[in-house]
Amino acid sequence: MTDAHQGTESGASIFEVLTPLVREWRLVLGFPLGAGVIAAAVALLLPLSYTATTTFVPAISGSGATMPGGLASLASQFGLNLGAGPVVSPDFFAEVLTSRELLKATLLSQFQGRALLDILKIEGKTPEARVNEGIRELEKHIYQRVDRRTGIVTLSVTGAPPALAAAVANRMVELLNTFNLERLQSQSRERRRFVGERLQQAERELRDAEAQHLRFLQANRRYAGSPLLAFEENRLSRQVQLRQEVFQTLTREYEEARIAEVQDTPVLTVIDPATPPDRRSAPRRKLLVFFAMLAAGVSALPLVYLREYRRAAEQEVAAPYRGFLEAWRSTRAEWATALRLGNRHPRESMKEGSKQDAKRA
Repeated sequence: MTDAHQGTESGASIFEVLTPLVREWRLVLGFPLGAGVIAAAVALLLPLSYTATTTFVPAISGSGATMPGGLASLASQFGLNLGAGPVVSPDFFAEVLTSRELLKATLLSQFQGRALLDILKIEGKTPEARVNEGIRELEKHIYQRVDRRTGIVTLSVTGAPPALAAAVANRMVELLNTFNLERLQSQSRERRRFVGERLQQAERELRDAEAQHLRFLQANRRYAGSPLLAFEENRLSRQVQLRQEVFQTLTREYEEARIAEVQDTPVLTVIDPATPPDRRSAPRRKLLVFFAMLAAGVSALPLVYLREYRRAAEQEVAAPYRGFLEAWRSTRAEWATALRLGNRHPRESMKEGSKQDAKRA
């Protein structure tokens, strides 16, 4: 008996939950459908956006022993250069992509005969304020990511039309490559200047050492028979040899710096250049409609059970509920009469009051 009674109560509770939903099926179905229709209309009015993506990796230049790409990339993340030439962390390139100077150069670049600043219709009180506003706007449409395992940098640019988004992404990579190439050339220029000065000093030191050795040989033609003179000659000879090695090393460094100063080898290796996307990235109309219908369906449930609660209250406590409604209607009517009297002319208010008194009498 107990199990049967519990089963009956359980069944009754389920039907109590489902009955309001069946009774208010118009609200349960109409509210989400209406929200879905509105969301679909809004999605059709939203502007279309396309995302163009390009990927690249930092190029490794210089001579020396080569290393596996993964190990070199891992070492570069810690700022180490293990004999594979000048290596720069991919994070450096990703940060430069969002730098103010590169974004400004992108905004001032020409696309189909117009500056990007004009294409985006950026406005400002002054040219500097306009550029600042353009930088803030452009930052919203770019995204960069670094793959820690491979060292590949991904740059995504969102905008419309698709060809413009792809052109902006490729232009940013081009400006990044130019910036880093100029940076390396500037470093090579400073290195060439320093090595050149040091080379001149090393040449003077070599000439002095050779002249000192020559004077010793001229003054001591038969130094081999004297241990002291032989020791001095050996010392001067080692000094000349050392100066020669320093001079030769600096000469090679100077030539390498001169070559690096004028080299135009790209410092980036583009894996996939950006191409105009054939599918939009936003708005996602299906997701927008789905979430709008879901939110509307969830919001309809409290309304359904609130109306069910009101209906139950009318049936269980009919007399008190009707008394409450009559009191509420009477109070609302008195408020409306008072507002009308307050808005009328004093004489009209007096006449209205006399009429009401006459009716009461």
